[in-house]
Amino acid sequence: MIRALHVSSANREIVVGARESDVIESRWVDDLQSYVKPYWEHLLNGPWAEGVTSGTLTVPEMQGWMIQLYPFIHAFPKFLAEALIKCEDDYSRGFYIMNIRVEKAHAEQWLWMGEGFGAQREDMLALASSERQLLRDVQSLNDWLWYINTKGSLAEAAAATSFAIEGMAGDIARKVTAGFEHYRDESVVDLSPKTYRWMRQHAHYDDEHPKIALQIVQRYATTEALRTRAMLAAKRSLQLLDNALITAYQAYSETRRVDLQAMERRKQEVAIPFPDRRLEQRRLSSRGTGHAEHAEHAVH
Repeated sequence: MIRALHVSSANREIVVGARESDVIESRWVDDLQSYVKPYWEHLLNGPWAEGVTSGTLTVPEMQGWMIQLYPFIHAFPKFLAEALIKCEDDYSRGFYIMNIRVEKAHAEQWLWMGEGFGAQREDMLALASSERQLLRDVQSLNDWLWYINTKGSLAEAAAATSFAIEGMAGDIARKVTAGFEHYRDESVVDLSPKTYRWMRQHAHYDDEHPKIALQIVQRYATTEALRTRAMLAAKRSLQLLDNALITAYQAYSETRRVDLQAMERRKQEVAIPFPDRRLEQRRLSSRGTGHAEHAEHAVH
């Protein structure tokens, strides 16, 4: 079982361990939030979020990030399931079970949002099933969340996933949803309630999940090394999500005309021609040197 953490506060002892307890307002949590603040604000006030909010992203660019991020949304409950295995107390276990149940509905809601902006459901599903390859920066985000939830500690997993990603999702939803109205008159856009569902739900409950995640991080980050790793994990998630969103919308930009294959280094493998000519030149050179040496020995 997880060790209990004993902290003296106002002449009384607070025990945080394998039972539900009020979160300790520790200086370390403030340090965590201060540490990730620049990365949080860079994403929330960066080109992607500002573009959606102001309506300056084109419809194809809006479709781009919705299409490319769908596999990430589809896999999110699986990330949480990997972290659930690490739980050693009922409070944390209950949070993850509840969260997985909620997140399972979000993949379909994301599809509704994409379709509302004219994206093809088949394109999103093809990426999720690996029939098509993701952009490199989007794949990096997916790979990171798989890694930290399977190989990292529970403190790292909670910090990277339920604190950083879900917390940012809530802030994003509260900021950018109003920007959808800029696209109402576009012929391919249908701003039905279903199109808004994913954003509106995340604006509501993703205000609470990061707070619970911080409690879990505090319960399991029992050493200075674990606390440091949890901080780094949260930062890494924010950086990769930022990169993924920017890359995704830019890749579908009609004005930039970015070549998706040029941006994707893991594109279809192309056989590299073997340098036969240079090899032949080396052989000839080697033969010439050998003949010269033979002739020299013959003279002597």
